[in-house]
Amino acid sequence: MKLSWKGMVAGATTLALVASSTVLGAGSASAQPTPPTRFFGTVTLNGQPAPNGATVQARVGTNNCGTGTVTAAGSSSSYVVDVLSATTQPGCGTDGATVSFTVNGAPASQTGTFQTGAFVSLNLTAQAATPTPSPTPARTATPSPTPVRTASPSPTPVRTPTAIPATATPQRPAGTPAAQRPAAAPAAPAALPRTGAGTADNGAAFALFGLALAAAAFGAGSLVISRRSR
Repeated sequence: MKLSWKGMVAGATTLALVASSTVLGAGSASAQPTPPTRFFGTVTLNGQPAPNGATVQARVGTNNCGTGTVTAAGSSSSYVVDVLSATTQPGCGTDGATVSFTVNGAPASQTGTFQTGAFVSLNLTAQAATPTPSPTPARTATPSPTPVRTASPSPTPVRTPTAIPATATPQRPAGTPAAQRPAAAPAAPAALPRTGAGTADNGAAFALFGLALAAAAFGAGSLVISRRSR
């Protein structure tokens, strides 16, 4: 069989068109996004039903892949969140990926698993972190001021008066010893019988007796003068 060059060109062109259409069809099929995973259920925050309008966020790793709003009805609250797939948003869900949740920023205790196009019931319980109280600064003791030592004033010397030596009181001379009273004159001898010659003897006797009396009188006067001088 003899082929002309025109027939070969026409056949090559036809093959190229078929191949390009096949590639384009496969590319368009791979570019179609896969459906998300829908999570739903009740939600509590800090032990109470979450307030109406609270935000629920779903994350795959560190990527935010879905956001929902809490609806409060009576004594319970519920949520619905669609978690996008990786084909819709890069870094998001792929089958088997772990999905974590937060309620108004508080992390929920539960996690879910991404399943393309699935509806997953998951009740969430979230607890806000208790703020750590700031430590009370320790009060630094103020050091006591060092007391200034005040110089004690020197005591004023007490002037001791000089003792004036006592003037010796002149001793009164001892009294003049009392004059010894002369012994009494011996008694006159008994008168002898008078005789003629006895007249002269009697005169002598009387003279001696007068001298004795004078001596006695002199001694008594001296004693009186001595007592007066004392």
